[in-house]
Amino acid sequence: MKNQCGTIRFVIITLTLLTILGTVAAACSSGNKTNNSSSSTTNVSSGVSFAKDIQPIFNNNCVICHQGQVAAQASLTLEPKLSYSNLVGMPSTESATELRVKPGSPDQSYIIAKLQGTQVQAGGSGARMPYGAPSISLDQINLIQQWIAEGAPNN
Repeated sequence: MKNQCGTIRFVIITLTLLTILGTVAAACSSGNKTNNSSSSTTNVSSGVSFAKDIQPIFNNNCVICHQGQVAAQASLTLEPKLSYSNLVGMPSTESATELRVKPGSPDQSYIIAKLQGTQVQAGGSGARMPYGAPSISLDQINLIQQWIAEGAPNN
């Protein structure tokens, strides 16, 4: 009888442990799914990065003319660490009514008109940018528009 009781206890303890381990494993795998999905949601919702997406466009296409406090065309320096503060919420020197970048409003941001070559229709003047060079790609213009539409964050 003692041997049977020991076997029954062993079976009960084993089943209890398996049940607990199964519950813990299910909770862990469910927790991992939650972490992965929130991490991918964070990546998707983080939007366009000024530092990673927008500044490189300026570096490759604009900084050649728009650099240095004195030499910058239209008093606009687009060098890293200076470009954001020179663009966002700043009045255009060519358009009396538009800001260079109006957060949340790409259609009212003069930089878009300059990149599309519609600056005269926007009440401005001068040439399409980048001056004397091929236009930046439509994808790059769309990326800048998206960044502005997202509120032009300094991220």
